[in-house]
Amino acid sequence: MKISLLQQMYKDVLAGIPLARESRHYSSLMNLCVEQPPGGDGSCHQQHLPPTAGGTGSHQDSDMSDVVPATDDLSRSFANMSSSFCPREVTLLQLTLIKMMVAKAESQEIELHTRQKYCEIFVLLLKEAKIDSKLIHLLGSDDRLLSHMASQSLASLVYFQLKEEDAVNVPWLSFSLAALPGFPGVAGLPGCLWALAAILKETRKDAPAARAGALKKLLAPLDAVLEGFYNAILLHHFDSHHYTSPYSEATNNLISFIDLLEALLVSRVELEIPFRCQRILFLKVSYILNVISSSIPYVIKKKFILLLKKCVLCKSREDAKGGSLFLQSPSWCEDMLALSNVVLQVVNLTWLNQIPLSGKSSYFGSSETVPGHDSQGASDQTALRALSLVVLKALEFKIHNSATEAEIKDS
Repeated sequence: MKISLLQQMYKDVLAGIPLARESRHYSSLMNLCVEQPPGGDGSCHQQHLPPTAGGTGSHQDSDMSDVVPATDDLSRSFANMSSSFCPREVTLLQLTLIKMMVAKAESQEIELHTRQKYCEIFVLLLKEAKIDSKLIHLLGSDDRLLSHMASQSLASLVYFQLKEEDAVNVPWLSFSLAALPGFPGVAGLPGCLWALAAILKETRKDAPAARAGALKKLLAPLDAVLEGFYNAILLHHFDSHHYTSPYSEATNNLISFIDLLEALLVSRVELEIPFRCQRILFLKVSYILNVISSSIPYVIKKKFILLLKKCVLCKSREDAKGGSLFLQSPSWCEDMLALSNVVLQVVNLTWLNQIPLSGKSSYFGSSETVPGHDSQGASDQTALRALSLVVLKALEFKIHNSATEAEIKDS
């Protein structure tokens, strides 16, 4: 029974037990049962799964199809699950296996022959099973957990392939080049953004010498497209009904994009000459300031404010030595000056007065105040401090880089 074999494989990989059977056997177990329409290129909108879990007969537990396990709980639950679980759980188990095996294949703590076995399985999955195209197909799933897990597994495979073959995955790159310019009428956009952000984060696991080369291969073909997407999504009509709910697809696109912007900010420290897509946050910061003052949900305003705080405080690298080198680069000084000029200009035009910081404060477990604490009229102290720091750092940078005494007095 395929499910039982897949579950046993999961237990063996989890425990670090060598896989005894031939690689093709395991690649067939991990091959996703995702049905694509004829001529599908991985960009279709819906995710289709077969009606039954392979070999389990026609009976399914009707309650299981409604269960949405948290991502963090998957690894603890799969090894003990019943063999009669539905196709959704099978797919989630396969996605978890892919990500787990990629991590173990890159770990020096795993024996060499075991890592080589995993690599053989991945080659079969990529070259014969076209697992990358199936993962891309899942990015458009209405099931957000499936879509998110697919993006994480795809990111792991894309970066693994980049390291092993020194080549960017063609189906993933083609999908990204088609999806980003297609905003807002393309499905699977959050998954596309999640995957790219996750791939950028994967580069940080490598030795510093290897990061720059990997980033250049990943971002060079996407640079212009990412700048175009930045312009398109941040010049969208944020006062429309699509952004009234924090749970809407439009809102999800923006939140996913903010995560990508943060990953781009973090990655720019690795390159002596950053790509335009890594600088665009600074050079066109006015777009973000306009979004913050629009009527979009407050959660997005706050995420953008905190992102600006990371920019001005150089929170893009924990390594102190790397951070100091980052500050000395000409592009960083140019970008910070551009950001500072725009921030000080809008502050002078009463932009701060347009930013609502009131509303319920957030607490662990709820949004209600503790007994005896009156939150009426209270402002969001986190966002308020972040905004204050952005303005102060912009003023500090402007003063330090002013050429004349007159400019300093003017600032």
